[in-house]
Amino acid sequence: MKYTGKNHIILIGWSDKSKSALQEVFKSDETIDIVIIDNLEKAPMMEERLFYVRGDATDEEALLRANLPKAKGVIIFADQITQDNYATKDPLLVDGKTLLVATAITAIEEKTNTSIHVTAEVINQKHIRLFERVKVDEFIPTQEMISHAAVRSLFSHGVTHMYSELMSTKYEETMYEIPKQDEWRTYRDAFIDLLNKGATLVADRGDLNINQKLDERIPDDAQLFVICDKETISQINSNTHIRSRNL
Repeated sequence: MKYTGKNHIILIGWSDKSKSALQEVFKSDETIDIVIIDNLEKAPMMEERLFYVRGDATDEEALLRANLPKAKGVIIFADQITQDNYATKDPLLVDGKTLLVATAITAIEEKTNTSIHVTAEVINQKHIRLFERVKVDEFIPTQEMISHAAVRSLFSHGVTHMYSELMSTKYEETMYEIPKQDEWRTYRDAFIDLLNKGATLVADRGDLNINQKLDERIPDDAQLFVICDKETISQINSNTHIRSRNL
C-alpha cells in the first residue's frame, strides 16, 4: 500500500524493539500515525493508527510509498542478532544494511529538498562516524548503552530503574522538551522559574552542565529539556503558545 498522510513516524524493521517503540509512541501521542517498513508478508500488528508498507527500506521506492518526505521522523532499527542467527548476522553487515537505508533516506531528502529527523540503531560505536556522513541526526549505540548501564548498576545500585523511568512514559516522571520563554534571560531564570512550577531543567541539547552555567544567557535556538510529571508539563503548556514535546 501507499501511505498518503503526513507528520507520521516511520519505523524501519520489525522486531521486539520496534514493537516496544510503537507502543511507546502510542502512549506519547494519541493522534500520530506510524508506518512500518519491512519485508513481512502481512502487517505484523493491527492497530487503528498503524500502517504497513512491504518492501526493502534500502530501496527509495519503498521509502516513498511510506511518504518519507512528509514524515515527522524515522527510526532505523538494526536487524536482530539472536543466539539462533549469531553465526550468520555479522555486526559489520548489520550496520552496513542500516547505513544503506540511511543513505537512501538522504538521497530522497536531497531530491525533495526536505529534512527528516533520522535516528539509527548502531551495533558498533566505531561505525557512528560513517553514519554522520549521511546526515543521521541521532544514534542508539546498543552494545555501549547496555554495557554502560550494566556496569553502573554494580557501582550505583538502582541506577537502571532511573534509566527506565527517564526513557519510558509508563512512569509518572519523564523527560520533556520545552521551548525557551521570552522572560528567561539566563539559565538561572529558567531553572528557578521551572523549579517553582515543579519541573527540573537538566539540559540544553546535549549539554548536561546547566548547573555550571546558570548565569550564561540562553541562546535563541536553545533546545531545553526538563524532568517532571504529566500534570506539571500540562500546566506549563497551558501558559505558553508553544507546546512542549514528550520524549
